[in-house]
Amino acid sequence: MRLGIFGGAFDPVHLGHLLVADCVRLALRLDRILLVPTFVPPHRRAPAAAYVHRRAMAELGCRILPGLAVLPIEERLPSPSYTVDTLAAIRRELPGSPLWFILGADQYAEMPRWHRPEALGRLARLAVISRPGAALPRLWSGHRPACVRFLDVIPVEISSAAVRARLASGRSVRYMLPTEVARYIGRHRLYRPAR
Repeated sequence: MRLGIFGGAFDPVHLGHLLVADCVRLALRLDRILLVPTFVPPHRRAPAAAYVHRRAMAELGCRILPGLAVLPIEERLPSPSYTVDTLAAIRRELPGSPLWFILGADQYAEMPRWHRPEALGRLARLAVISRPGAALPRLWSGHRPACVRFLDVIPVEISSAAVRARLASGRSVRYMLPTEVARYIGRHRLYRPAR
């Protein structure tokens, strides 16, 4: 089975995440894209919502498109959640499956700052996706051209930060989130307006 690995905080998962995942799945002819919610991000502050909520929202979001699923592997790994360690664990759990790791052009441009970046290309091929406002970077010297593919995907200018800000100010996120994710946020009183 050909798999794509799409990691992120998913705080919350939004339609942009899902549209990009589906676009990559179709472009690379993958059988499935696995969303991997970050448990403890190593280089940024803790997500606003607890992992249990971010995982549940990702699972709800994956229901709207075929070929998407959640792999909650990072909750079983040591913290912080370095991508190279997560990919190594996925390799152990799914031996023999060709893997593509999906990351944004802005993230790939920062590759020299990643933890053990040279190992990423040995664990998976890299699908570097276009991002609004970010130029496609050059191939990093630590990666072979055969292991990296640069993809133009549907340009979606939705961010989790914008969703959280709208929710915190009491504004609608109707066309930004899957309906079930929006309902989950309401039920669990996540990202509430500051009082």
